[in-house]
Amino acid sequence: MRISMILALLALSSSAFAADTPTSKAQQQVPSAVTATAKKMFGEEASKKVARSPVAGLYEVIVGNGDVLYISLNGRHIIAGNIFSRNGKNLTKKRQNELRQEDNPRRQKAINAVDETEMVVFAPKGETKYTVNVFTDVDCGYCAKFHQERQKLNEGGVKVRYLAFPRAGVDSTTYKKMVSIWCASDQQKAMTDAKERKSLGWVSCSIKSKKNSRKNIKAQLELGQSIGVSGTPAMVLEDGELMPGYVPADKLIPFLEEKFGK
Repeated sequence: MRISMILALLALSSSAFAADTPTSKAQQQVPSAVTATAKKMFGEEASKKVARSPVAGLYEVIVGNGDVLYISLNGRHIIAGNIFSRNGKNLTKKRQNELRQEDNPRRQKAINAVDETEMVVFAPKGETKYTVNVFTDVDCGYCAKFHQERQKLNEGGVKVRYLAFPRAGVDSTTYKKMVSIWCASDQQKAMTDAKERKSLGWVSCSIKSKKNSRKNIKAQLELGQSIGVSGTPAMVLEDGELMPGYVPADKLIPFLEEKFGK
């Protein structure tokens, strides 16, 4: 926390810190030097996503799938890190959460466009109250930990729908394992075996099935990247909210109950 703030302070001139004072409309406009740096370093699209930050003299720029960076007033410095308020609140993370919320409708539409038959699904035996779409990597430790909770989630009425997100990319060892899972006759067993580090030697795929699986895995990886997934596990809820990271069942189920009220 302290290091991030020091970096921000060092990057600015002392004149930049007339903080907590009223500013005119002209001062609130983004300086051309800042916009030019954003365009040069991150492209045309990023240059349109520049705005004032909580710190006077710093401007935020949104890059990639919602990463927040900062550019100094003169456009000469780019800062990667978190800004904290005096009471310890992470203002950068707060802004990233806001951006994710703004993108919910687009994520929801993208996920709804994927047919459930193209996912590996673990559904409750009884009523399905909630559905979580989980981008997963079979060689990810926290993905394996999440998978261990699938039965508890199912018992709580949560349907788990897996989409592939091999972090090492297409044609990696993980990608090939996931192709085998998606073309297996028993996808649930194959997924569980892979996450328990068991052999998938029993899986036999036809050429056509393997080709379709490769297509699906690649498409799901690209889908995840396009909607802000950068690591695994990453959940997309029914309303399009993105929840990065591992969340245990005893916390996830109450969260879903409070959020959706079913």
